[in-house]
This record gives sequence, C-alpha cells and structure tokens, in this order.
Amino acid sequence: MMIVLFYASCNSQQNSKYTEKDIVAEFDGETIYANEINTIIKQELYDELCRIHEIKKKALEQLINVKLLQKEADKKQMTYQEYIDDYANTQIKKFGIDSLLKQYRLESITEFRGKSIYSVAVNSPTGKVTRDFHLKGAIVDELLDSLKRDKKIVQYLYPPKSPSINLNNLHAYYRGDLQSEVSVTIISDFDCESCIKAHPLYNSIYEDYKEKVKFGYIHYSTMPTFAEIASDAANKQNRFWEFQDSLYAYKGYIDSTAVFKIAHNMSIDINKFQKDIASNDGKKAIENTINQLVLLGVYATPTLIINGRLIVDSNSKEEICHLIDEELSK
Repeated sequence: MMIVLFYASCNSQQNSKYTEKDIVAEFDGETIYANEINTIIKQELYDELCRIHEIKKKALEQLINVKLLQKEADKKQMTYQEYIDDYANTQIKKFGIDSLLKQYRLESITEFRGKSIYSVAVNSPTGKVTRDFHLKGAIVDELLDSLKRDKKIVQYLYPPKSPSINLNNLHAYYRGDLQSEVSVTIISDFDCESCIKAHPLYNSIYEDYKEKVKFGYIHYSTMPTFAEIASDAANKQNRFWEFQDSLYAYKGYIDSTAVFKIAHNMSIDINKFQKDIASNDGKKAIENTINQLVLLGVYATPTLIINGRLIVDSNSKEEICHLIDEELSK
C-alpha cells in the first residue's frame, strides 16, 4: 500500500495554510482532507490555542510594561535599566529598606525547587542575596500601576473560538437582528456587582449594533433566583428587556416586593405574572442552563460570548466593539 502525503512547501506559490478542503493524504483511491483531522482533534486544538493565547497575554502585558517604562526613561534621557535602577534606589533612600520590605510584605521570600516550596527569611544569608531583586520588582510593579492609572490602554488580543460552545439548547432571550451571523450573548447575574456596573455598557453596545447583530442574554448564578424567575415570567408577556433593565437599576435587595412593584409600574398582567412565577417551567429551564454553562467552561459573570469567543468581565467598549467589527467584516 502506497501512502502519499502532501505538505505545503516553503517555495509553493499556494497559501501554506490548509483550508477545510485541502487534501492531506491519499491512499488506495481514498482521500483524507484537513477538515477530517480538525474534527477529530478540535478540542485538543482549542486547548492548545488557549495555552498559546495565555502566553500571548503575558507577553503583551510585559511589552506594555516595558514600553511604559521606556517612555519614562526617555523623558530623563536614560536607558531602560538606568531608569528602573535609579527609581528603585531613590525609593529605597527615601523610605529605607526595612520599611519597604514591610510595606510590600517581603519579610520572607517564597522560593521553588522541583515540586517543593520554601519560605526564606529576607534577613537570612540566603535571603539577603535575592531580597534586593524582589524589592526592586515590587517597587517597579507599584510604579507601573501608577503609570497605568493615567493611561488609556486598549488591548485587541482575543481568545480563540471554542468548538464546544453551542447555545442553541440554552434558555436565552434574544433581540436585535435575529438573522445576523454575528451574535453577542451576555451571561450575567442580577445580583453580581460587576454585572450591575457593566449593564449600561452592554446596553450602549446594543444600541450601536442592534440593526446588524443578534444579542442574547442568559442567566447564570449558583441557583435560579427569584429575580431570574420573575424576568422569565415577564418574558412570557414580551417584556423581558424592560424588566431586566429595571432589575439592574434597582437599588437594594431584589425580593418579591421589589419584583411586583416593578411589574405594577410596567403595567404587566399581574395574575398571569404570578402564575408564571409559580410555575416550575421557568425555574427548571434556568437551572438546566446554569448546569450546562458550567460544562461549557463558564464560571464567572459577566461573560460575553461573541461568535464563540468567551470574553470574561471586560469593561472596555473599544475592545468589545473592535471584535464585533472584526466578525462583521468577515
């Protein structure tokens, strides 16, 4: 049996990346395509892409840090190393080593060897050798934090698309362009502080893209809450989106009194509303979705899923809109 493998040559005039229909092997009249391999190893590929993404995130953060410090060094006509040495030495002279060690909680240093962890006192002979290095690192980290507070830093590095995210079977609420190939799904919780803060941002993104993007909302919490069940009941009267806006705007604990006050203010049919809340249908659907989300790898709120990419707790409109625009341009 003869097997012929086709590899893209560096000198080939064709694109060196496989497309879904590229032939990767032939034998005895049989043909194997790239997409067949990708189907088998799609989860492994995704896991590897996620690992690479984490490496890129760390590299990007380091590069941002270096460039921020280099700009400060340029102002003083120093090299990068001269600047951080000078800054650290100035802080040490100003506050004293002992005071700074205490401030940065460096009374001991954690060291690793193999699988073992060791705690080394900074004033021991071993600790004294490396404490200046650790102290300088803590001083520079604090400097970077102060520099970043004064800078607008927008990152356009996004995680890979997950092959396992299928929202079709999840209990979700949709609006916008329901026929769009670009979808933005918000996984959120009415009681989560970060979700409450992010809600106006997500609404503003919806207003900007509602004519060309499909927007969804999915409940996620440790268990179905009264507020979630009530919003599902409001959905049965086509009032979900107004109702959830009111829940996010509400100050204080959302109990039954708050829920029914909101419903009255919205002129919702209270009798039907009460019956739908009492029904187990909404509760079961929300509970089932929460359990499925855990299996999909969702563990935090708010989480955005933009065409299969999980964006966790992003509060940057520019970063989110940049990704939406990328997906719309495809």
